[in-house]
Amino acid sequence: MSLRRIQICADDYGFDRAISQGILDTIDAGVVSATSCMVLSPAWPHWAPALKERAGLADLGLHLDLNEFAHYAAHSLKGWIVAAYRGAVPASMARSWIDAQLDTFEKRLGRAPDYVDGHQHLHQLPGIREALLQALCARYGHACALRITRSRQWRGAKAAIIGALGAGALAAGARAEGLRVNRDFAGVYEFQPAADFAALLRWWLDHLPDGGLMMCHPGRAGVTETRADGIRAARVREHAVLAGGQGRALLQALGIQPGRCADWDVARAD
Repeated sequence: MSLRRIQICADDYGFDRAISQGILDTIDAGVVSATSCMVLSPAWPHWAPALKERAGLADLGLHLDLNEFAHYAAHSLKGWIVAAYRGAVPASMARSWIDAQLDTFEKRLGRAPDYVDGHQHLHQLPGIREALLQALCARYGHACALRITRSRQWRGAKAAIIGALGAGALAAGARAEGLRVNRDFAGVYEFQPAADFAALLRWWLDHLPDGGLMMCHPGRAGVTETRADGIRAARVREHAVLAGGQGRALLQALGIQPGRCADWDVARAD
């Protein structure tokens, strides 16, 4: 039986100590195969070296941040969406923000990112996605991959809304530039206490194709030293599954190999 290669990506590395250490636990467990880094966090310089020590164990990406530690504009998530769709995000400004974060990533890790995605998926919005494509191609040619949030089957209303905000347009731009993207996307849920993460994990992984991507948000328990984290309890529940034996056992039972961006194809028309 051939193994399905699915990238399991932990978002928000560098946010704070508890999240960063929790993500390292899941990488060390052989379950998480990528992590997306928040380079504007004051904790990032401290936690970047731990990723360098794990070179080769996981893909390392930039988690483009416009609304968490960034101070570019006083926009909420909704505010960024409205501004982007009104055409109120200047392309030159967006490009400067993206380049600055890529510079910071490279400074601490001594290398380019394997891929780029966005905090709360803002990387796919109009004005931002065009600037991102330009920056990646100018800096890295075809070497850097992109996260696409489009789900190829129904995975709930929240997932559908996220994809509708720009996944198709970003995929088309990636295709035009010859960039690699994930074939499918899962991992969206409401982070509620009643959510059975272990069951969701099995469902997502069971239905993702080879070259698919599942995002996750593991973290240890603990008081943050940076800023409020509204999904701390959900992170702890995810960590218990992904860093313990349950996560690795599930991958083996489903015939899944933790995937990498190198497994992805160049974006193509559906």
